[in-house]
Amino acid sequence: MKVAIISRGRPTPEDPMYGIFEFDQAKALAKKDIEVAFITIDFRNWTVKRKYGLFQYECEGVRVFEFSLPLYGNRKTIPILQHLLLIPFRAMLKSFGTPDIVHAHFYKIGAIASILKKKYGIPFVITEHCSEFNKSADQINNLDRRLASKAYPFCDQLICVSEALRNNIQRNFNHDSIVIPNMVDSQSFNYNGQPKNTSPFVFVSVGNLIPRKGFDKLIEAFAQVKDDAILYIIGEGPERKNLEAQIQLLGLQQQIQLLGRLERPEINKIFQKCNAFALATSMETFGVCYIEAMYAGLPVIATRCGGPEFFIGESDGILVPVNDIPSLVEAMNTLRENYMNYDPRRISMTCMERFSPDVIAERLINTYNSLL
Repeated sequence: MKVAIISRGRPTPEDPMYGIFEFDQAKALAKKDIEVAFITIDFRNWTVKRKYGLFQYECEGVRVFEFSLPLYGNRKTIPILQHLLLIPFRAMLKSFGTPDIVHAHFYKIGAIASILKKKYGIPFVITEHCSEFNKSADQINNLDRRLASKAYPFCDQLICVSEALRNNIQRNFNHDSIVIPNMVDSQSFNYNGQPKNTSPFVFVSVGNLIPRKGFDKLIEAFAQVKDDAILYIIGEGPERKNLEAQIQLLGLQQQIQLLGRLERPEINKIFQKCNAFALATSMETFGVCYIEAMYAGLPVIATRCGGPEFFIGESDGILVPVNDIPSLVEAMNTLRENYMNYDPRRISMTCMERFSPDVIAERLINTYNSLL
């Protein structure tokens, strides 16, 4: 089987998270002996430094067709972007052949890639990750709604990464879908089985430093449980200065460390030193960082924000309401007090059984076969 994955980009050392979900799937499918062509259409504007043009190469067992121009895509330019997508797609056809499946990720890329369904008639799949669609209908802006309307009607199968997203897309767009969650990078993360000290008790959190991730709330809660505890925050973003000021105002410079953006293997090394994971995000369609922590054997504290509540059970950690600092404080204290009741090996094994690349790739292949 040949599959062409259409992505916004590919992870690089400069931007390791850009296109990460898409490329993870491409690598997992390639290991299942699926022939994968990974087409990237990077239309970010000129402020994102990169090489422009069309490039073809192989990366980690995946054929990559990379096309980059300094544009900014919106509804008015979709016809232009669609015709630009044909440049790397036609290059792929010459050296890779006609794919059996075209699989786009995110509604914006799906809107662009819909031209492939119209022009070539190849079965078309879209995976939706966008947290904006976990909102109520009146909170979704008109541009996003119009882009989705250009994508979803043309796909033969819409996939959502969580049950909440599936339900919201059904309600807001009247379009049915199936759920296939994101996968954990089992090459980067692992459970080493080593016992850990609990004094000090070490919490860790991962995410972009943006308001939606709720790091200010996590810091505020940690300030109330900080005795003999440490908090590592991994990530980078525009909220860094505000968080640094908050940490200083609370006098927590010795207890909280902002570690910046780290590669996955480096994050895993930090996880091995920590006791628990906590993230106070206000909205997620899934929450890959949670399963990365669980794969490393960490119990987690998560918010009921649209994703984590569908895969985190009582034996994995504690769920709290969004924007509820008292509940977050209580959860952090409760987890510390009951830490020895959590079985890190079981947490890791359960995560592997549900979210390993092998498991998710099999579900994708079954979906593709159902369309052929």
